[in-house]
Amino acid sequence: MEMFLQSIEWVPTLVAFALSFVLGWLWYSPLMFVKGWMAGIGEPVWRAPMWMPMAAQAFGTLLLSVIVGFAVAAGHVLQALLIGIMLISFIKANGFYSGKTKWAVTVETLYIAAMLLLMIGVHMVL
Repeated sequence: MEMFLQSIEWVPTLVAFALSFVLGWLWYSPLMFVKGWMAGIGEPVWRAPMWMPMAAQAFGTLLLSVIVGFAVAAGHVLQALLIGIMLISFIKANGFYSGKTKWAVTVETLYIAAMLLLMIGVHMVL
């Protein structure tokens, strides 16, 4: 575990995390896709306090940035892309199982794709 943590370049990992999290705020804002997405997700069954999904999103975004950073540092960009495609597939399946519209599922999956490409780019540049 120690060797894994030492192999991560933390500056690009944290920059990629921060930029991706900000991208999410923009993505799900009135400036971009929130109206169509909200219309397509239906009525939520459980209304959690906003900090709960935001904390889960932040944790997942940080974890993805760490994984992408580790893969890019090892020269495995394709591996990072495959991990992203796997996440997109699960999100797409879950969205359709839960009755979301095609538009809502597309907004969610394209956000993951945009975030993944942003993270890979940051890790490759920094």
